[in-house]
Amino acid sequence: MSDRPESDFPDTTGVMILPWTCLFPGAMLPLHIFEERYRVMCKLALAGNRMFAIAHATDDGTIADIGSLGVIRAAVTNEDGTSNLILQGIGRVAFGSVTMDPYPQATLSILSESEEEDDALTSLRRKIRDVCLDFFAENTEALHYLKKHLSAPSSDSTFSDMIAAIHPSPQAQRSLLEELDIKTRMSLLLHLLQSEKSDA
Repeated sequence: MSDRPESDFPDTTGVMILPWTCLFPGAMLPLHIFEERYRVMCKLALAGNRMFAIAHATDDGTIADIGSLGVIRAAVTNEDGTSNLILQGIGRVAFGSVTMDPYPQATLSILSESEEEDDALTSLRRKIRDVCLDFFAENTEALHYLKKHLSAPSSDSTFSDMIAAIHPSPQAQRSLLEELDIKTRMSLLLHLLQSEKSDA
């Protein structure tokens, strides 16, 4: 979750529907905006609070219940009317009513996370750190990212989201994004990393 107060978050926002794309809190997502409906959405976002949500579509007309709210950190408009954006995740959200015209929009509620000191979380964090360093050992870019950030002070939620954001499986990312209990999420992340490593 972002450090922004919840009062800064909108009750309704534009939604970009991207199957099997997850935006974790704190992560950056590059986007190329070319569809007319999303051009309109982004133009309005840039003129307003610079926010819109990312949602996974479960079928042609239904989005998943949980997605992410993001804020536009950078935007470049191209000569052909398309644009390139960098969207940063600022929180998990639950979607309510959805409309599709003139672009997807949804009511939303912010999914807050509370954390307490817990020896089990400390142990999980240590195990996740060790296994993911081994798991990404042959990926130079990912390993550099991990070594830079794993030792930095952060909440358990931020720690797990940082690693989930570079997990190679879209299905695994969906499960991690939608799991709201931090201990369960970290246990799932550890299991997924261990399973991927054993299959490699």
